[in-house]
Amino acid sequence: MNDNRAQPIGARLLAKVEKGAYHEAEQYLAGATDENRERLIYGFACHEGAVPAASRWAQAASGSSLAHTVLGASLIISGWKIRGDSYAEHVDADAWRPFLESLGRAEEPLLIAADLDKTSADPLAWLIHAEVGGDGDRKKLEHLFLAATSRSPLHWPAHYKYFAATTEKWGGSHQEMFRFARTASGRAPGGHLIHCLVPAAYCEYRLATGEDARKTIRTRRCAQEVAAALHAWADATPDTLAEKLSSIAGGFSDYGLNHFAVACYLCGADKEARDVVAALRDEIETVPWAWISDGIRERANPGFIHDRVKRELDASVG
Repeated sequence: MNDNRAQPIGARLLAKVEKGAYHEAEQYLAGATDENRERLIYGFACHEGAVPAASRWAQAASGSSLAHTVLGASLIISGWKIRGDSYAEHVDADAWRPFLESLGRAEEPLLIAADLDKTSADPLAWLIHAEVGGDGDRKKLEHLFLAATSRSPLHWPAHYKYFAATTEKWGGSHQEMFRFARTASGRAPGGHLIHCLVPAAYCEYRLATGEDARKTIRTRRCAQEVAAALHAWADATPDTLAEKLSSIAGGFSDYGLNHFAVACYLCGADKEARDVVAALRDEIETVPWAWISDGIRERANPGFIHDRVKRELDASVG
């Protein structure tokens, strides 16, 4: 759930909070879309001093749902900094207790936030985030997701975080992950970010199963599925896809473009893969490109993976 590009915009929110401009911070967040507010809060939470700054805000504005949401999120991200991003078996044994304590401390402000604003799905999405890293209770996760989407049916952060919970590495399964991604995409209107969960599922499958994944997913059916999701996200036809992709920017667009590029490549949707790779303009993110690395050089620098994929796609023309 990392988003390194969110930190600069989160710094602007942090500056407002640190100088006590709480009303200004509130308006800044309230005026953002769901996905941009998620990035603002995440970016804020990544900075040193986020927890004490958010705590002062929540104390000064005890009736603010957003202030309590930011505090809860900051506690969660603070915990993840202690734990690190490694798989559980590689986490330092001394990190588990403070990590889980930080997640536990996040629950109270997030529940307060959810109660203060019964229309907001944001605190419930962050509770999903905490539960994924904590006990990972499947019934609790499902309850939180249903509660969030009852407030906001197309809430991207809730879908994005619950999707993580469905993956095999976080206690789900490939079957559960694909079922959720397909169902969510099937309910989403054209142009919605939720369609990006389909390529994300294919990328996660490749990460879990390795090179053997291409033998399973490089089929006409899979290529058609990921291409259809791409057209739905871009709200485009095959003829207008390249043009529509060139104008996608901001928010989680990098997440969508990178996952669609890799998924289309893996599934054999070569025409669509070329269009998405072109839209990236050589600006890629480590995830998910690192998940399809081949050899030491590519593992050290995902740019080499990107270059190889471009060569393969160019060679497939005609």
